[in-house]
Amino acid sequence: VETTNTEAYEYYLKGKYMFEKRQNIEGTEIARGFLQKAIELDNNLLIAKNVMAISYAETADYDKAMKIFSENLKKAEEIGNKDIINRSLGNIGNIYDDKGEHAKALDYFNRSLKIREEIGNKQGIAMTLNNIGNIYNIQGEYDKAIEHFSKCLKIDEKLGNKKGISSSLNNIGVIYIDQGDYAKAINYCSRSLKI
Repeated sequence: VETTNTEAYEYYLKGKYMFEKRQNIEGTEIARGFLQKAIELDNNLLIAKNVMAISYAETADYDKAMKIFSENLKKAEEIGNKDIINRSLGNIGNIYDDKGEHAKALDYFNRSLKIREEIGNKQGIAMTLNNIGNIYNIQGEYDKAIEHFSKCLKIDEKLGNKKGISSSLNNIGVIYIDQGDYAKAINYCSRSLKI
C-alpha cells in the first residue's frame, strides 16, 4: 500500500496522467503541481516522488532528478519497498547513461536487474536487459550487447510485447550493420519492420 491518504493518491494519479499525456512544458508543469500537492499531503508517497524526478530527468535537470531519486532510493531501502528501489536504481542508471557515464549506468542497471529478477517483474527485466545491451553496444562490446538484446527479445516474445520485440530485433540488426554482417542485419531489421 503506497498510502492511506486517498486525497494524496488522487493528486498522484492526476499528476501521473497529466505527465503521461503532456504535449509541452506547460503540461509538465501542471503535472508537477499535482505531484507536489500529493507529496505535501503524504511525504512518504514515493511513487509520486518517482514521477516527479522523471519529469526533471526528461527536461535534463539531472541534478534535481538525481537528488529526488537518491532520496527515494534511501527511503525505499529503509522500508524495504523493492518496487521503488528498482525504479530508483534504473532511473539513476538512465541519468548516468544520458550523461555519458556508462560504467556507473551499468552498475545501477545491474543492481536494478537483480531486484527485478527477485520480484519476478518480467517487463522490468526486459527493459533493464535492453538498457544494459545499449551500454554494451556503446562500449563496442557487441557480443555482450547481442546477448542482452536476445534475452530481452525472448522475454518480450513470451509477454507478447510487440514494441519490445521490434525494438530488440532492430537493436540486434544495428549491431550487425556496425559489424558489416549485412545478411543478418537485413534479417533482423526486416523482422522489426514487419512488426
